[in-house]
Amino acid sequence: MCLQTDILRHFIWFIIHNPTSSKKEFQKSQIVGQIDLNWKRFMYAPSLVSLNITENKVKPKKTIDPKVVELFLGGRGIAVYLSFESIPVDTSPRGPENIITFGTGFLTGSTFPSSGTAIATFKSPHTNTLCTATSTGHFGAFLKQTGHDFLQIQGKAKSPQYILIDEFSDISFEDASNIWEYSIEKTDRFFREKYGDRISIACIGNAAINQVIYTGVVVDRRHQFQRGGLGSVFASKNIKAIVLTDPPQTSDLSVLTEEEKVNFESTLLHHPWISMLTTEGTFSTIHSMIQAQIVPTKNCTRLFKLQKESVSSFHGYGETYNCWQCQVQCKRNSSQSFIALGPNLGIVDHNSVQKAIEKCDEEGLDPISTGAALASLFQIQEDKRKLLNINLGYNWGNPQIYKLIDDIIKKKGLGDQLARGEGYLYKQTSEPSPMVKNQIPGMYFFPNCPVLSMDLCSAPYGASDLRTGSLFYPEVLGFPFQLSRRSVKGKIQLKILLENLAAVFDSLVLCSRFMPTFLKSSIPFRVLPSRLRGLLLNYLPKRVIENMIIRDSLIGPLIRKSIQLENSNRNILEIGNRITLLERLFNTRTGLLPSSDLIPRYLEGYNEFYKQQNELLVSYYKLKGLNSEGLITLKTLKKAKLLGLLNI
Repeated sequence: MCLQTDILRHFIWFIIHNPTSSKKEFQKSQIVGQIDLNWKRFMYAPSLVSLNITENKVKPKKTIDPKVVELFLGGRGIAVYLSFESIPVDTSPRGPENIITFGTGFLTGSTFPSSGTAIATFKSPHTNTLCTATSTGHFGAFLKQTGHDFLQIQGKAKSPQYILIDEFSDISFEDASNIWEYSIEKTDRFFREKYGDRISIACIGNAAINQVIYTGVVVDRRHQFQRGGLGSVFASKNIKAIVLTDPPQTSDLSVLTEEEKVNFESTLLHHPWISMLTTEGTFSTIHSMIQAQIVPTKNCTRLFKLQKESVSSFHGYGETYNCWQCQVQCKRNSSQSFIALGPNLGIVDHNSVQKAIEKCDEEGLDPISTGAALASLFQIQEDKRKLLNINLGYNWGNPQIYKLIDDIIKKKGLGDQLARGEGYLYKQTSEPSPMVKNQIPGMYFFPNCPVLSMDLCSAPYGASDLRTGSLFYPEVLGFPFQLSRRSVKGKIQLKILLENLAAVFDSLVLCSRFMPTFLKSSIPFRVLPSRLRGLLLNYLPKRVIENMIIRDSLIGPLIRKSIQLENSNRNILEIGNRITLLERLFNTRTGLLPSSDLIPRYLEGYNEFYKQQNELLVSYYKLKGLNSEGLITLKTLKKAKLLGLLNI
């Protein structure tokens, strides 16, 4: 086929899917530079704009290499690749060399449910590793509307400022000195009075400005880029907010057939997990956690024996998330937040717990890390060795501990130490702790869920809740089928499958809460006893497990229509595997050791549990293509198509 005909096919596709665009815009966005003659790859051609806030300069927008799109898909994948290539190995997370990358995906801004989600990748001050945080809501759709699929921020502003992207996609750097110390609420109100209600705001409050290490960036007051300390990175760069003022126009999913659209809607809206989210949010999992005996107390050192009735009256906010194009309307209740600031501190006074969660959310504090930091005070106070003298005047179960949240925000008194992270206090004493990569890996009584524990610990940045702890679904909720929590048979292969699928999900930039709806299980497999299922998983070929679990009728069309990938679960999961390997490669360069992939020995009398952890990690390294030190082998790099692509 001649070059002219090929360009014409490019142009026709572009006009169909961008009806307001001109031939000139097409030429500017795609033809200037090199043309990829494989027209199939043209389905998704994301752009990148980079900001140097030290000099307040905007670098010329460029189209991301189609090869990178093919290998990393979008969202998390491309953001991780960009971060790997641009963040210096030895950079300080709060130094000017740290680079924040915001990303969207192929579906962002479309009619697909919750396609307003955005992703942010950066080097975390909390863990010193590469961290990926997501925010649901509308920010992603607003960012996509600007014409910038990916936005990178580097440097440090000379004085407080906010970044404004207006309806003409023009980027400006505005003075924020007069609003620098505003609360989240006051900051939000200031911008809405200035630019109107139809805007999206990602901003920080006083906790971040005071460099509390586990602060997030709050989006439109209801959503957050939460774990990892992005708020602290914002403050270190003198960024108060990013303000997007052009309301997005919904793009349809014309690349999907009507049958595919109906399939999505039917599956998402009728799945039992979605019903749980609509009714109670992720707090709905608390009943399953009680039954599974994994609700922790005393900083995850004891099992908290709750009755279902004792938590049934907890309703949290009673509000729903209002996410772009999403009919699900999840409740704003989190089981992990409740446990961290409730049972883990020995407190079940619902009103007190809810006020503590609200206080954290108001200032962008990660409730999980806040709860772990407060619990560390109680635990160290009990330490008979008294290497660090803590005397609160009260003990476990007393809601007075919540008063310290204000001290954390102001970094005053004990709050100054607590603000440095939940692992900081333990470094001042010999008291053993469950901290992994300097933070708590979710809120669980780990000995009762050994594989889930290893799953959380070996995640790229050490800890999360349902995003990286994917084994939570089969072990606790029974999606796609129930597996025994205590059995370790066959689960490492399943863990790798689910962590790779989660990376693909984040690269499509779908709401992570939807992942269970993309899993399936055959009825004959479900009727088997849970222990037998695990045993079978140990012997079934990898390809059989992939085809048995992944609902390709849902995720397949999304992948194929964005990068025209061959219809194969294996190819889809290879993208996720490539992303997780690259995250590990980044963290390896920072000096992360295999010991950081395991729960420390903080409990006495659980030798079998710690033995299991070591054995599971060895199996994980082997199946993941790592050596005994957790390092990626050259063979694995080559197989993942990373060798030769990266500047290693």
